[in-house]
Amino acid sequence: MNRNNYKYNSDMINKIKDNTNIDKIEYINFYNNYYIVLDNKYLYLINNNYKIISEIDKEEIYENNKKYDIIYNNEEIMYIDEIYQDNVLIYKYYNLYTYEHIDTIKIGEEDGR
Repeated sequence: MNRNNYKYNSDMINKIKDNTNIDKIEYINFYNNYYIVLDNKYLYLINNNYKIISEIDKEEIYENNKKYDIIYNNEEIMYIDEIYQDNVLIYKYYNLYTYEHIDTIKIGEEDGR
């Protein structure tokens, strides 16, 4: 998820603007071969062929105060928090609408791997 890589985000924004009618992009992410795009009104899920798969009114989405990335995984749009702590990578997933915790996955030495 290269959220801090300006060139990566710039390239994605240009691709979305060139291939859709979305032009006021506030947030963009690419995950599991899908673009997640937020403008001033909607959150869009867009496939690699630039077809809009889903359009969600921004007012329906739980406010992302912690600035977690938004992903599409297991046929669900959700927030993800990535934490690296004590040689363990922790992924925490949250519901897009309620911010309810969905799942936590830990990868690293803590579990003996």
